[in-house]
Amino acid sequence: MRKRFWLVVLIPLIIFVTVVYLFINSWIESGIEYAAEEVVGAEVEINNLRIGLSPIGIEWEKIQVANPRNTWENLFETGIVKFSMDFGQLLRGKYIIEQIEVNEFIIGSKRKTDGAINRERNKRAVLAGNEGTFSELADKAFKKTIETPPLFDLVKLKNGFNADSLLKALDMSSLKNIDSLEKDIQNLTDDWATIKNDFEIRKQKVIEVEQQISSINPAQLKDVQKISEAITAVDNAQKTVSEISTFINEKSGTVQTNLQNLTASIGNIDNFIKDDFEKLKNMARLPSFKAGGMAQLLVGSEMYKRIKNYLYWADAARTNIEKYSPEPEYEYPPRMQGQDIEFPAEKKLPKFWIKNVKISGGNIKQEGETFIQAKGTAGNISDNQLLTGMPLTFSLEGSENERRTIKLSGLFDRRKNIPYDEISANLSGVPVGEFNLGNSNFLPAKITDAVMTTGFQISLIGNKIDVNSDFYLTNLNLLFEAEPKNIVERLVREVLINVKDFKVSLRLWNTGGNLDLALATDLDEKLMNKISSVVGEEINKLQSELKRKFDSYINAELNKFNEMYKSKISAIQNQLGAYNILLSDKINIIDNKEEELLAQLEKAKKGFLEDKIKSIFK
Repeated sequence: MRKRFWLVVLIPLIIFVTVVYLFINSWIESGIEYAAEEVVGAEVEINNLRIGLSPIGIEWEKIQVANPRNTWENLFETGIVKFSMDFGQLLRGKYIIEQIEVNEFIIGSKRKTDGAINRERNKRAVLAGNEGTFSELADKAFKKTIETPPLFDLVKLKNGFNADSLLKALDMSSLKNIDSLEKDIQNLTDDWATIKNDFEIRKQKVIEVEQQISSINPAQLKDVQKISEAITAVDNAQKTVSEISTFINEKSGTVQTNLQNLTASIGNIDNFIKDDFEKLKNMARLPSFKAGGMAQLLVGSEMYKRIKNYLYWADAARTNIEKYSPEPEYEYPPRMQGQDIEFPAEKKLPKFWIKNVKISGGNIKQEGETFIQAKGTAGNISDNQLLTGMPLTFSLEGSENERRTIKLSGLFDRRKNIPYDEISANLSGVPVGEFNLGNSNFLPAKITDAVMTTGFQISLIGNKIDVNSDFYLTNLNLLFEAEPKNIVERLVREVLINVKDFKVSLRLWNTGGNLDLALATDLDEKLMNKISSVVGEEINKLQSELKRKFDSYINAELNKFNEMYKSKISAIQNQLGAYNILLSDKINIIDNKEEELLAQLEKAKKGFLEDKIKSIFK
């Protein structure tokens, strides 16, 4: 029996434990790498992972996380990383980590091998998936603003300018809006026709009731019983009219609400008209002399590329943190039985909580490398912020051989129904290999050998976004790729030729819908003053002609719409008012009749009492 025990149980168990002991580190290492790659969308490499048993913890010598947007570069890499877990909570299925120590944290180091993973895994990864909501909205805003540059060549502008042809080609959202409003008016009119039929039926009933009550002559009623019967008839009439009044008031309220909503929608027509005229000016390629016009033309395309990179990571953070928020658990009780409501425990913990991350940058110096060594902290990384009571926060600062510096901080709050994110970044001393100015159609040029400082703040509250960013370029050299093609390019070139530094400011925001974009440079005013003094008068003439033709066309459509609106809506309002007046009049008549009958009843009771007293003393 003992021999069988050794052969069947103990020896296989020893072999199993030995295999687990020898390979558990590599199994866990591979598991962490795979899980991290599913999130990042690029290769994650961990070196020499070890598990400690007292206390329960994990340590590794190095980790490299490839950048999913440039797989020959690391998003970050570290030296030794170690942390321990609460054993008691681990037995309860909870992963509670007091502190993770991250040493030699490096951003942007070059890789010796390509960090790409297969396409299918990359597509489903959080950080390498499709663009998020804010990136898509920004894409629309930038393209709308900078896609078609204005034409500054006056000869070409005049020869190709035909206001009538442009109007015919314009896809006018204002006319579509007017068509939609006309349908709303017709629907409201049709609904009113149905309601009016119901009102007419009840109107006839009210008139019949009022006529019956009006036919009662209190002066002819001498008997108390007959007067009481008449009062009962009036009470029944009041009840009937009150029910009809309630019905008419409810329906009238619905109609009035629909009219108010329609009026509010009509008030938005002006916004559609303004947008249409802006589209028309863009089609005509008329230059704008308002603030920010030259900024969009000179640096719009470059800012588009740079700001989208920030929004990509903001979208990724919003999606990632939201994705791992747990759904509330709900216990469905058996039928006909109660449910035990469990009050939340004071110290209830989430399933996953890293309370603190301590990051040190080390002092690594490698010839020719351009990575940034960073230090900082992160806190309260959890799957349920309602239980921790604290938002996720992080703060990093670092430098590259005392040249480039970076400061990065953020907050991600999921404690309320509306998510709130705040990210701030500052980069200074960043060498700019190439910064494009203008575009292929207007003054193509490049800035070389410049140094850039960037300040960036982004606030995300629910579906609202507000981005503010400043870019400072210093020590720059300008290389113009072609000779000026027209007078405006020549004027702009004269201003830029001696510029050694300038600032670009950008704001991107929304209040619930599409994004608005504002771009400006500290050269805008100087450039626009010089250009407008030379070609402004001619361009203003063309714009005035375009505005006159546009106003003439749109006003004709508005006049037709206003006539329809006034005739149909006025008819509804007048008829609605007439029903309310008639109902009020009939109610007053019935109420007055009741007062007359009550007075007659008192009089009859008094006469009856006097007759009884007289009969007693006879």
